[in-house]
Amino acid sequence: MIELPRKDITEKKEKSLTDVIKRLYDKYRITQKMDEIELVKLWSEIVGPLISKHTSKIEMRGKTLYVSFDQAPLKNEMFMQREQLRLNINEKLGPNFVEKIFIG
Repeated sequence: MIELPRKDITEKKEKSLTDVIKRLYDKYRITQKMDEIELVKLWSEIVGPLISKHTSKIEMRGKTLYVSFDQAPLKNEMFMQREQLRLNINEKLGPNFVEKIFIG
């Protein structure tokens, strides 16, 4: 009788459980909501406290970020800087986290 080390069996179970949880997250779109929550948590760090204070809405739909501001000059400035904003977000949260940004 050949016995497998307990460690090998445990690692396989952990990987299987991880895969199952990931599939559940994907199926119920939990991953997308968790990504949005992570972005909101880091928003002040990414854009700074002043811009964060005047942000009225942050929403992710797929890989597209929708952001609204409560002041027109800030909205215009962020529109001009949206590519740099996208790069800063992707630097913090992973490559291709955000592909497009709509400023409203």
